[in-house]
Amino acid sequence: MSSTKLGLLFCVLFVTLEAFQAVYLGSVFQAIDSFLVGAWVFGISVIGTVVVTLVFHAHQLATSCREWRLIVALNIYAAITWSTYFGAVQIIEPAVLFTIFSGMVPIGTAIAAFYGMKEALAPKRIATRIGNGLILLSIVWLCASTIAGMSGFVRGGTWTAFLGVALSVLSGGCTSLVILYSARLNARGVGPLAQFGLRFVLYTALAVVAVFVGVDEKREAPTWEALWPVVLVGLAVIALPLYLVQKAVPLIPASTIAAMTALGPVFVFAMQVFEGRVDYAPATLLGIIVFLLGALIAVWGATRTQTT
Repeated sequence: MSSTKLGLLFCVLFVTLEAFQAVYLGSVFQAIDSFLVGAWVFGISVIGTVVVTLVFHAHQLATSCREWRLIVALNIYAAITWSTYFGAVQIIEPAVLFTIFSGMVPIGTAIAAFYGMKEALAPKRIATRIGNGLILLSIVWLCASTIAGMSGFVRGGTWTAFLGVALSVLSGGCTSLVILYSARLNARGVGPLAQFGLRFVLYTALAVVAVFVGVDEKREAPTWEALWPVVLVGLAVIALPLYLVQKAVPLIPASTIAAMTALGPVFVFAMQVFEGRVDYAPATLLGIIVFLLGALIAVWGATRTQTT
């Protein structure tokens, strides 16, 4: 298999597992302290990957020390990504959050390209532009309809809805920067495994502090018997897909990865249709349909660049 096809395969696996996470963990995070789950999932991931890197790729840790500015940037953006994502899932409809989050990855990449970030640059395909335009339109509509009270779920009033969509936009935008800076760090000699462990150190520390402070503490604390299955699922559908997309970074351009990320809501919609429980509010459904069309067009344009 060529490196390009392998990179695209990693992206498909990433969006599949990410969609599974959005469908099956969205309601879980509204019942269990999301920072507690995050601390366990990312804590295990950080310790495991750093130890393996130290044993098999110690020189990459030395390179990381020399490139400490990039490591710090990755930690900051990754921490913002997951803190805002887990915050937004508490207060707005998970389908709206996930769609906005996913769409902001290619939009954020396009903005970075506009400002001259070389890792974000990609061939100018008309299909990609049209697709990104529809994605942006759907994001604006989902934000507006949620703030106007037209979505299926908001835990509060207008300002709560505004906060939820703002956190969603910020989370997706920071994810695009994580991908772009990962590509830059990879070019300087730090591979996927080392990067995966090192970029979640700050978020893990913040999650641990948030647990002790009680930032997202629920009325009833989960027992270990209730928590450990969620942590195992989290490792499979949160940590693993993030590692897969990290593996794709050296193989295909960041702009293609960003476009593929937008397929997440397409997979979510397909899973929910299969289950027979597509119960979105009409305004949400309209935004998601526009998004799905834009994502498919954008991915066609991006992957056509890679395979022709």
